[in-house]
Amino acid sequence: MVSSLVPVTSTAQPGYAVRFPSLAGLYADPRRRRSRERDVGLRWRSRDGSTYRAAWIEETEELYAVEHLDGDGRGGSVRILARVPAAVLERALRGWPDECGRPASYEWLCWQLRRYRRR
Repeated sequence: MVSSLVPVTSTAQPGYAVRFPSLAGLYADPRRRRSRERDVGLRWRSRDGSTYRAAWIEETEELYAVEHLDGDGRGGSVRILARVPAAVLERALRGWPDECGRPASYEWLCWQLRRYRRR
């Protein structure tokens, strides 16, 4: 199933080639702006304490995560984690509702995408 999950790659952070400072940057692409989205968790927690909302964009088949703003106004950046068809996303992230919100759940989300890509 490797061909169904197309990762976005980067030299800086594996899995994160496309990064935007805010949702406005993400939605500058009209395909993303007009597309339906499906929430894939509202509070993914990273080891460093940051939290994220994840969503899948139907038209571009992109799964992205947006960092919640913290009390000092930091955050809000957006990372596209993978390009993946809906059916493959469901298999790769099976059980995500039970993981979302737990400590290090954001890393679990990223790991599941990488792990599934290797199959």
